[in-house]
Amino acid sequence: MKQSVLIVEDDDATRERLEKAINEGGQFRLVGSVGFFKAAAFFLQHTSPDILLTDLDLPDGNGLDLIRMLREPEVKTELAVVITIFGDEEHVINALKAGASGYLLKDDDFIEINNAIQQMVDGGAPISPSIARYLLSELSLPEPQSMINCSHLSVREQEILVLVSKGYTAKEIGGMLDVSFHTVNAHVKNIYKKLSVSNKAEAIYEATRQGLI
Repeated sequence: MKQSVLIVEDDDATRERLEKAINEGGQFRLVGSVGFFKAAAFFLQHTSPDILLTDLDLPDGNGLDLIRMLREPEVKTELAVVITIFGDEEHVINALKAGASGYLLKDDDFIEINNAIQQMVDGGAPISPSIARYLLSELSLPEPQSMINCSHLSVREQEILVLVSKGYTAKEIGGMLDVSFHTVNAHVKNIYKKLSVSNKAEAIYEATRQGLI
């Protein structure tokens, strides 16, 4: 069965464009499309779609709180993608810390939304090119030498982290390194633990901040 998607977007025109992209894409099953926080929260608690696609600024709440709801035991939704007009540091970092696995800007081509979601399902971290450049360039501040290797990543872990930052999936990385994707996932889990993060997008930011990539 196709994985289910809930759209949370208060702008009618934008929501309709997203609905059309999901429905016509044929990769995922649209099970809900709402414009308010309360309606989305009710949907998450009672239906738990596989994927949450949410705006941040909603009329009656914040999309970040919806993403945080994914940590609650009764909510079975595992993946969240932000789609918003906000591309500044505060919004991006707060979304990643809340648990978003992807961050897309509304000025991107919506026809690619299905590919972005699929990338996330496959273990990637879909991020708009401008946001990726921001994370990997503007936030790449010089750190004291003592901070650079504070996470004690192994050579293989650093190698995998670089490939992860370039958007490759675990399966693709396994093929490149001639190891199973299970081995790659085990390394990724160790990387998360050492960097004290919970998803790939956050790992990329933290590794960039520490000068590891």
